[in-house]
Amino acid sequence: MIPTKQDVEKAFFEAMAAGYAQSIKKTPIPDLPGSKAIISVDGHFRVVDYWLVTANSNKSTGSTTIWCDGQPVWVMHYGGWYDKDVIPFLKKCLHRAYVEERKFYGGRGPTEVKDRDLRYNNEIDRNDFFNARGEEFIYDFSGDDKKCRGFHWYRCMSLLP
Repeated sequence: MIPTKQDVEKAFFEAMAAGYAQSIKKTPIPDLPGSKAIISVDGHFRVVDYWLVTANSNKSTGSTTIWCDGQPVWVMHYGGWYDKDVIPFLKKCLHRAYVEERKFYGGRGPTEVKDRDLRYNNEIDRNDFFNARGEEFIYDFSGDDKKCRGFHWYRCMSLLP
């Protein structure tokens, strides 16, 4: 099968809707200490979302790769850090994009989400599914000053000819 952009994008949303933004069990990857992964298989497509974390830091980095019939066709790399207590809010933002809106925002959450004192901002430089990049931030406005509680950069690209 030669996948279309719509096929690959559909595989992305199916996998992400059932992935990190949900309460799904993450599994470690053998021989990769600190790794967590969510693997989704649907017809011709296999999606692997994995990331690396360490107990000594709130930083992480990861990759989401989509294969079609055993050939890689799309990839997103991301990295940054989040304070642990804002991760449920991050998942809520991703859930909104992947499940509720089913809209591509550079591969991450909506451009802005507000919840009490927390604000999620996705600053998208390029928003084409086959060529996207940007940075997302979570800010806390509970004190006198805006405080950054975490961010991730991300890059997406097609591996199709």
